[in-house]
Amino acid sequence: MKRMIVLLSVVVVGAGAVGCASPQYQARRSEANSAIAGAVLGGALGGILGNNVGDGKNDVLGAAIGAASGAWVGQQYGQGQDSTRHRLESLEVANSSETVMINNSNGSYTPVMLTKVGYGQYRGPRGEIYPARPTEEQLKVAYGF
Repeated sequence: MKRMIVLLSVVVVGAGAVGCASPQYQARRSEANSAIAGAVLGGALGGILGNNVGDGKNDVLGAAIGAASGAWVGQQYGQGQDSTRHRLESLEVANSSETVMINNSNGSYTPVMLTKVGYGQYRGPRGEIYPARPTEEQLKVAYGF
């Protein structure tokens, strides 16, 4: 019973410590879930290995090492998932917007960023919606001079 309490304590402490390791990703729950799952799986495997290696009395040490390494691997997996998600989101934003240059009466240009909102519609910088891609003349009324 004492071994089980120590084992569970090691798993809980290891999972909690890894969850606090990277504050820039704390908003993402997937990383924390990956770290906890890794700690539990690593602790279980470490306990089994520790019990079967050497004199058979290393189950707590094996569980501790397994929980720590499993939590680290889970946290790394969560960070990789977050990095992939961030790259995909930035690509979606880049593909859903375009800049139109408005030729002003004094020869200068005003950039107007349009965002595709679906169904062929575009949103202007002030939140206005156009049913189709607006022409330079349509944008000039609001953004040119």
